[in-house]
Amino acid sequence: MVLMASLLWAGQVVTEEQRLWAQNALAQEKTLGVAASSNTVAVLYFHNKTGKARLNPLQKGLAFMLMTDLSRLEQIQLLERVKLQALFEELDLGVSGLVDAETAPRVGKLAGARYLVGGDILASDLADLGIRSDLLDVPDESLLRQPLREGALSELLDLEKQILFEIIALLEVELSAQQKHELEKPLTANIKALFNLFYAIDSTDRGQYYRAQAYYQKALRQDPELRPAQEGLDELQSLNLVGSTNRSKEMLKSLEEKTSQTDSVVDDDTKRRSKDPGDLGLGQIRVNW
Repeated sequence: MVLMASLLWAGQVVTEEQRLWAQNALAQEKTLGVAASSNTVAVLYFHNKTGKARLNPLQKGLAFMLMTDLSRLEQIQLLERVKLQALFEELDLGVSGLVDAETAPRVGKLAGARYLVGGDILASDLADLGIRSDLLDVPDESLLRQPLREGALSELLDLEKQILFEIIALLEVELSAQQKHELEKPLTANIKALFNLFYAIDSTDRGQYYRAQAYYQKALRQDPELRPAQEGLDELQSLNLVGSTNRSKEMLKSLEEKTSQTDSVVDDDTKRRSKDPGDLGLGQIRVNW
């Protein structure tokens, strides 16, 4: 059986409820045991180790994509992103929420997770992008494996799916034909819309709600069927975090007047490949963030 992501939607805004949950977890840290369920999973943000700041959106973006896919499986009990973000903030990890190897087991225990998914975004000599994913067994503090996938930045959607199915295999989850078919569907076919979604989520974490609203709106113009963007926009409005139509329009106009942060992600890569079939190095990719 496949659970639709909308049924599991927990929002992207960290509310007082999630903060209280995180504070309570820290207060009870000394008495916490191993996760009661062996299928509990938390997905950490990825580390950008390429030295390219323009790839920072992938840190939360990759995690969000994997969370969205894993949330469709009833065999997995997935920790909500907002709870994890609240925990990061309580641990003084900052808005980025980047967890190092030493801190990861503690985060897993606090989150009540048996497994932690995370990893690194790497520079590659063979392709534009390398993504290594870690799967940590929290009680044993051991890595089961580190799947590595490489490809062009424009192939991000395919790379995420490859990593997803490796993680599912490592978790020993057996998929039905229907589940596999549903999971193979991309979140969107528009990578520009995808990156604007990533920016919206990060802006929300920073409390920049009107900026998040503008990014959600831009993502929806690029792909009107991108449901997480519509749900994120609806959430901001339902919580009364955005309200002034004029202010929203001004923020959107401000974003539009700047050089697009995502428009050359695919375009430049495609143009270069049409001239040179060889792989490109990260240093050759121009992405105007």
